[in-house]
Amino acid sequence: MTVLEVKNLKKIYRPRFGGNQVQALSCVNFSVEEGEYVAIMGESGSGKTTLLNIIGLADTATSGQYFLDGKNVESASDAKQAELRNRYFGYVLQDYALLEAETVYENVSIPLIFSKKKSKSFQSLVRAALEAVGMENHIKTQVSKLSGGQKQRVAIARAIVNEPKIILADEPTGALDSKTGEQITACFRKLCTEKGITVIMVTHDKQVAECCDSIFQISDGKLQK
Repeated sequence: MTVLEVKNLKKIYRPRFGGNQVQALSCVNFSVEEGEYVAIMGESGSGKTTLLNIIGLADTATSGQYFLDGKNVESASDAKQAELRNRYFGYVLQDYALLEAETVYENVSIPLIFSKKKSKSFQSLVRAALEAVGMENHIKTQVSKLSGGQKQRVAIARAIVNEPKIILADEPTGALDSKTGEQITACFRKLCTEKGITVIMVTHDKQVAECCDSIFQISDGKLQK
C-alpha cells in the first residue's frame, strides 16, 4: 500500500529584497510503500532536506501534489497540517535534539504531551517505545550520561512513541562511528519489519544507504532512483 506520494513537486525560494530565485526542487516524483525503508542521498544543497521538510509538512511546495494515504494534503489548512504532522510523522535528527538535563522518560514523553492520548497511558507508551529500541533499562537515566548511540536510540524512541506511520530521519548516523551507525540502521530495519513503520532517511553514507530497500539520488533538485 502506498503511504506517501508526491507528483511534479517544485520548490522555488524567492528572495524578499531582490536577487535571484533558487529552485530547490524540480518536478520531483516520489512514492513510498508502507513499511518501506528508503534512503535519499545527495550532496549538501542538492535539495534532500527541503524534500524531507515538505514531506513532513514543515514546509510547503511551490507547485505539485502531495498525497498521504491517497489524500491530497498540500492545500490543507495550517491546523489540519499540524494534526497530520502529529499523527503521521516521527522525526530523528543528526544532533539528537534531546534535553540533556532531563531523563530518558521525560524526553520520550514530549510528543505525547501534544497528542490526544490520555496521560495515564504515557508510561506504558514510553516503555513500549524504549523496549523497541533496546533502551528500557535507561528510562530514569539523565540523557547527558548516555553515549551518542544511546542518545540516538532515545531519539528514535521519541519518534515512535506517538505511533506514527512514517519516520523522517535526517542524517541519523552522521555523528556516530560506523559500528554504532550500523546498530542504528538495524534499529530502523526492525521498526519497518516488526511494526510496519515507513522510514525515509537522508544520508551521505553509501554503506548506510545500502541497508535500505530503495535508494534515491537527488542532484540540483532532481530525484532519481
